[in-house]
Amino acid sequence: MDFGELARLAGAHAEARAIQVALRLGLFEALATAPLEGAGISTALGTDRRATELLAGALAALGLLEKNDNHFALTETARRHLLQSSDQYLGGMILFDEALWAVWGELEESIRNGAPARTPDMFQSDPADTERFIRAMDSLVRARGDARWVARHVDLAAARTIADLGGGPATYVAELLRRWPELKAAIYDLPATLAVARRVIAERAADVAARIELVKVDYLSDPLPGPVDALFLSNIIHSEDEATNQQIFAKCFRALTAGGTIIIKDHVMNQQLTEPQAGAVFSLYLLLTTRGRNYAFGEIEGWLMGAGFRDVRLVPLPSPPFTSSLVLAERP
Repeated sequence: MDFGELARLAGAHAEARAIQVALRLGLFEALATAPLEGAGISTALGTDRRATELLAGALAALGLLEKNDNHFALTETARRHLLQSSDQYLGGMILFDEALWAVWGELEESIRNGAPARTPDMFQSDPADTERFIRAMDSLVRARGDARWVARHVDLAAARTIADLGGGPATYVAELLRRWPELKAAIYDLPATLAVARRVIAERAADVAARIELVKVDYLSDPLPGPVDALFLSNIIHSEDEATNQQIFAKCFRALTAGGTIIIKDHVMNQQLTEPQAGAVFSLYLLLTTRGRNYAFGEIEGWLMGAGFRDVRLVPLPSPPFTSSLVLAERP
């Protein structure tokens, strides 16, 4: 790593904050229909002209705006990922990160004492937090295309039922149901999440909504309903500690039919827990907000085998754009 790369990493908070603030102010939406001068943007936003022009200039330098003859316009990337009307809108995830800005200020204390900086409640305590979190997960998966990739590459031809444990907004199961017309799905999740899921499904998955059942389940304390032919867990195990994950896999085993499949999607780390890079850095976020971290394939394989699963296999997703992998296993 050279000096320039080190300096870029050390100062990356500035770029992130500029994008977050621009999104919260509505700057990208203000440019959705036509280019504007700085004065026009500040009038639309109700902000200071000089400061707004500085922000727009920074966004142009970052490649999110184009500047010609003192007019600012959206780049294709901004139009695709930063407008709410786009199917690939990433703004939900960006605003979720923005809401955690203060939490990152507690990283030193969490490193010293090993404790999260906020109560690990899966963002269930406040309706606004729940809405922001669930829509962020939906936003990220849609923008990057994870659910479409999973639906194209996971073979569910023999399954008639699938449950998504902690499935949130049903982003994955909606794509799976479109791919497999005979399949029926359930979302197993917490009550506050299911309330948001109903709204997201009505907005984004009305075509398959009749085939999705929303079921109140707390995987920490409840048995999992079943039997089902397949269980899907996306970004679940990284929120929990090792002992809890062993218990979750034992519950999953009992909830599956004989010959059923468990499908885990997560950052699956190398043995040293240093690759993928995104997973290693994300473990710091998990330290701040959960009881978990990202785990190596060997750890996940051991828990699955201990629960009784067989034929455990790792399927990395193509990188870029993805940073995660699938782990699949069968119940004998």
